[in-house]
Amino acid sequence: SSGINAEYGGAALIIDYGEDQVSTELTFRAFKDHQQVNPLEDLGLCDLTADVNFKNLKRAVAGIEGAKAHGPITQSNFLTLMGIGERFRQLYSKVPPEKQDSIIHAHNFLCSPEEMGDRFKVMCITRDSDPIPFCFESS
Repeated sequence: SSGINAEYGGAALIIDYGEDQVSTELTFRAFKDHQQVNPLEDLGLCDLTADVNFKNLKRAVAGIEGAKAHGPITQSNFLTLMGIGERFRQLYSKVPPEKQDSIIHAHNFLCSPEEMGDRFKVMCITRDSDPIPFCFESS
């Protein structure tokens, strides 16, 4: 049979920065030494990146027989539903006091709307016959 995962099952989890809408902004960028730079300068010495257009990705998945896209939801929402709060508390309680600030910083960096929490999105692709993954039930 044709279609996604027809024989073996499975799912895809896509985590990246992007939007669930059409953007008029140019999302192709280059970074060097943690600073945004002109993508045409220092060729080969910069990290090149572009935002994922989740709306188009979801539309493309809809055209695949047997596939279903769930989401996207924000990374903050996804990590919260997956238990990052509990993991944070476990890590924080087990590290020496001088390391606790780094645990707080890492949690805030991943979950804060001002950092990666809202900028990064999460989408799951499954077979259309599979149950909705629990993190995506309200998306």
